Amino acid sequence: SYLGYLTQEVQVQNRQSVNVVLTPDVQALGEVVVIGYGAQRKELVSGAYTSLSSEAIVENNPTRIEEALQGSAAGVQVNANSGSPGSSYNIRIRGITTNGNNSPLVIVDGVNIGTDISVIDPNDIERMDIIKDASSAIYGVQGANGVILITTKTGKNNRKTKFNYNSFFSFQEAAHKIKLMDATEYAVYVNETEIADGNSLPYPNLGNLEYNTDWQDKLFTTSPLISHSLSATGGSEKMNYSVSGTYFTQDGIIASDKSNYERWTVKNNLGVNLTDKLQLNTFLLYTNVKRRTIPESGRGSALYYALNASPLTPVYDGTDGSGPSRGFSYISTEQGTEIINPFALIYNTYNETKVNRFTGKIELAYELIEGLKATSRFNFNYSEVYYRGYSPLQYYGPNKVVNNVTLDGTGNFDIDRNDDGDRDVYSTVNENKQTYYDYTWESFFDYTKSFGDHNFNMLVGTSIRSEQYKGIFGSGYLVNGADSWSSNAYLFNTQSFIIDDDDTPNGDPQDIQQTTNSSSGIGEDRWYSIFGRLQYDFKGKYLFSGMLRRDASTRFGPNNRVGYFPSFSAGWVLSEESFFNVNGIDKLKFRGSWGITGNDKIGSYRWVGLLQGANAEAAYPFADVLSYGNALGSLANPDLQWETNYQTNIGFDTTLFNGMFDLSVDYYIKKTEDLLLTPEVSGVLGASAGGSSPPIVNAGTIENKGIDMSLNFKYAFSENISIGLGYNLTSIKNKALEVNNAAGFISGGLFGLNQSTSRFQTGLPIGVFYGLKTDGVFQNQAQVDAHAAQAGAQPGDLRYVDVDGDGVVEFGSSDDLTVIGNPIPDVTMGFNFNLDFYQFDFSTSLYASIGNDVTRSYERFLTYSNKSTLYLDRWTGEGTSNTVPRASTNASNNFLFSDFYVEDGSYLRIQNIQLGYTLPTSISEKIGIDNFRLYVAVNNAFTFTKYKGYNPDVSNADPVSAGVDLGQYPQTRTFTTGINVSF
Repeated sequence: SYLGYLTQEVQVQNRQSVNVVLTPDVQALGEVVVIGYGAQRKELVSGAYTSLSSEAIVENNPTRIEEALQGSAAGVQVNANSGSPGSSYNIRIRGITTNGNNSPLVIVDGVNIGTDISVIDPNDIERMDIIKDASSAIYGVQGANGVILITTKTGKNNRKTKFNYNSFFSFQEAAHKIKLMDATEYAVYVNETEIADGNSLPYPNLGNLEYNTDWQDKLFTTSPLISHSLSATGGSEKMNYSVSGTYFTQDGIIASDKSNYERWTVKNNLGVNLTDKLQLNTFLLYTNVKRRTIPESGRGSALYYALNASPLTPVYDGTDGSGPSRGFSYISTEQGTEIINPFALIYNTYNETKVNRFTGKIELAYELIEGLKATSRFNFNYSEVYYRGYSPLQYYGPNKVVNNVTLDGTGNFDIDRNDDGDRDVYSTVNENKQTYYDYTWESFFDYTKSFGDHNFNMLVGTSIRSEQYKGIFGSGYLVNGADSWSSNAYLFNTQSFIIDDDDTPNGDPQDIQQTTNSSSGIGEDRWYSIFGRLQYDFKGKYLFSGMLRRDASTRFGPNNRVGYFPSFSAGWVLSEESFFNVNGIDKLKFRGSWGITGNDKIGSYRWVGLLQGANAEAAYPFADVLSYGNALGSLANPDLQWETNYQTNIGFDTTLFNGMFDLSVDYYIKKTEDLLLTPEVSGVLGASAGGSSPPIVNAGTIENKGIDMSLNFKYAFSENISIGLGYNLTSIKNKALEVNNAAGFISGGLFGLNQSTSRFQTGLPIGVFYGLKTDGVFQNQAQVDAHAAQAGAQPGDLRYVDVDGDGVVEFGSSDDLTVIGNPIPDVTMGFNFNLDFYQFDFSTSLYASIGNDVTRSYERFLTYSNKSTLYLDRWTGEGTSNTVPRASTNASNNFLFSDFYVEDGSYLRIQNIQLGYTLPTSISEKIGIDNFRLYVAVNNAFTFTKYKGYNPDVSNADPVSAGVDLGQYPQTRTFTTGINVSF
C-alpha cells in the first residue's frame, strides 16, 4: 500500500516479480500542495493553485522547465523570446498586470531565486505548484505576478542509494522558412517598380540571371543538442541526501560556432535529524553557463539581412578573402544602407557571456512541543556575469551605415582618417563584469492543533532580504593584430583585456593600446517583512484561510515605504455534507478568495534625485575650454508608492467516478492600480539629456478578467494498459482603465525605420496594434477621386479609411489611426495524451492559441530589397487584386503601418510526440538494473497557422511591444533519442 492509494493484496505464489497498479483512494488524505512556508492537503486548499508532477514535467522531454509549463498549466502562458540557444522565455500568470516586469516569483525548496527558472534541471524536479490568486500575498511584494513553487527530488530515510541516469541526443532544424521571391520573381517585381517610375528595365533578360541565392537555406543548418544527467538519492536512519549533476549543450541552427549554449548544473540536498526534535536541511545549487550569441532579431540581425537581401547577390565574391570584403559579396546600397551580407556580419561577430551562480540554503527546524515547530533559514544567491565582445575593423560595402572603417585610395582600410601619420581607427573590445548577491533570513513558527472536529494551523514569521549589485565596464582599442583577420579568434579568446581579477581596470592589458572608457555601478535594495497566516477547517468541510504580510522596501521613499498585503479565502466541500449523495461525484468543493498584493519592480534609487556627470547638461565653458561637472540626472519623487493588485477569485473542484475525472474551473478579476510609469517631462527640468531619465510616477490602472479550467481523465483497462488525457483552457480579457501621462497613451513596437506599432491606452488592451485601417486597393482613378483625399494615391495603392470623417486621410497625425489588432490571444488551450501498453508508452502534447494577432515587421520597403511571396498576388491592373498593392517604391504610402501588415497569429502546435520502451523487469534485474527505458521524440513537430513569419507566438518582455515580429530567430524542430536508467 501507499499513502493516498487503496490497499491491495496480491498472491505471489511462484512468481519472481509482481507488477501491481495501485488505485487512488479518493477518500484518503490525497495530494499535498506546497502553499508557501508549508504544505496543505489539496482537498483543504481554498486558493487557486495548479500543480505539475515530475512525470508531467519530463513527459514532454523539455530542455528547460519553461517548455514543460506551456500548455500544461491552466492560467499560465509561456512564450519564447527567441529560438536561439539559451534564449529566455516570458512566463505570465493570469495575464499582463503591469507595463513593466510581469515575471512570477520562483521559489526552489524554500529559496527565493528571483524570476529566473532556467537554472533548474527538469530532471531534478519532484513537483511544481503555482499560486495564481491572492494567496501569493504570503510572499508580499515579491509575489505580485504569481509564484512558482518548485520542490526538487530528495532522498528518503532508510533507503539504499539509488542512481538515475538520463541522457538524450537531439538534432535540430528550422521548423519553418519564410517564403520569399526567387531570382526571377524578384527581377520581375523590380522591373515593374522601375517602369512605374518611368525608368528603364534593370533586368531586361530574365532568362540570363546569374544567381538565385536562397539566403535562408544558406544560413540554416542542422545542429546538435545533448544532455547528460546523473543523480544519487538515499538515506540512513538519521540522514537523507540527493546529489545530481547535469551537462547540457546546444548549438544554434545559425552560425553554430558563434551561437551556442553550454550549462553545467550540480545540486545537493541534505537532511539530517540532529536530535529527535531538531532537523537540519541544506540545499546547494551551482550553475555554470557559457553562451555565445549573434544578433538574433530585428534591425541588425543576420536573419533581417537574409530576409531582405536580393537573391541576385551571391554569398561570396570569389576573392581570396584578403581584401576589405573578406571574401563576402557586398549588398548594394539600393537594397538599403543598413542591409549587409549576413555572413559577413556573422564573421565579424564575437560575443560571449559566462555566468557562475551559487544558490543555497541552510535551515534548522525544531519541534518545541507537539504541533509547534520553529524554523529559521538563511538563503542566498550569488552570481557573476562576465561579458566580452570584440569588434574588428568592418567594411560591408560603399555607404553602409554599419561600417566602422572606410577605404583609402588604394582600396585598403583607411586607418589614418586625418592623414597626419597617426593611426585613429581601431578595432575595439568591450568587457564587463557584473556581480549580483542577495540573501534572505527567515524565521517563523508553525503551529498545528485540533480541538475535536476543529482543525487549526497558524504561521507567523519575519523575513529580511537584501539584494546587492556591482558592475565594472570597460572598452579599449586593439592594436596588435587588429588588421589581421586570422587573429580575430585569438584576440577574442585572450583572457582579460580590460578587467583584472580584482575587478579594476587592467593597468597593462594585453594587445590594448589604451583603455578608452571605464565605469562602474553599484546598487542595493533591502526589505523587512512580517507575515502571518491562519488556516481553519471544520471536519474537512468548511475551510478558511487568512494571511497578512507587511513589507517595507527601500525602493520607495519614507512617505510610502511600508505596504500591507492581506488575503482571505474560504471553501465549502459540499460532498462532505450528509445530505449530499450524488452517484459518480466523489468530491465537490466550492472556493473563493480575495486579496491584495504589491509590486516594486522599478530598480534601485528611483524615488530619489540623482546627479549625472559628463553630459551636455554638466558642461560649462571656462576660458574657451569645456569643464565637466554634475547636473540633474533623474528627478526625485518622494511620494512614489506601491503598484497594488486587487484580486478576486471564485472556483470549484470536483472529482468524478472514483477518480477517473478531475475538473477545476476558476473565474477571476485582477485589477492593478497605481501603475509605475515613466512619463515624458519637459527638457527644461534636465531629464532629457544624455544619461538622464524622467521620474517614475504612479499613473495608471489595468484590469484582467478571465477563466481558467483544467480537465483530466485517467483510466486503467488492466494492470498493463492505461490511458490519460488532459485539457486546459485559459481566457483573458485585458484592458487599460487609466493611463495618466501627457499624451494619454504610451507607444511601443517598431515598424519600418521609425514607426510605432502599439499602444498602451485607456480603454484598450495593453500593447494593442494602432495604425491605419485599409479598405481594399484602389482599382481605378475614379475610385481615387471619389475617396477622401489621400496624398499620392493612385490605382493599385492601399485605400485607407478616413477614421475621423473629415474628408482627408491624415498621415502625419493620430486622427485617422485606430485599433487594427491585438497580440493578446482570446483563448489558449493545452492538450495532453498518454498511453501505457505493456512495455510501451506513448505521449503527445498540443498547444493552441486563438485570436492573437502578429505584426509583420521584418520587411525593408525599398525597391531592391527582397519581398515575401505575398506580393506575387499584387495588383497589376483593375480587378487583379483588392488586398495586395501594386509594386511601388519606398516613397509610396503603401508602406505606412496599417492592418495590411497585421496577420492572424492563431495556431495549433504539436509540441511533442514521444514513444518509449521499458525493458521488462525480468531482463533488467539480470543485468543489475532496476529500470531501463529507451525513447524517441519529436519536439515542435508541426505548427498549423496562417501566419507567414517564423513564429506565430512572437514574444517580447515589453508588453507594449508584444506580437511585433522583427524576424525573430525561429524555434527549432528537434528529433531526439534518449535513455532513462535507474540502478
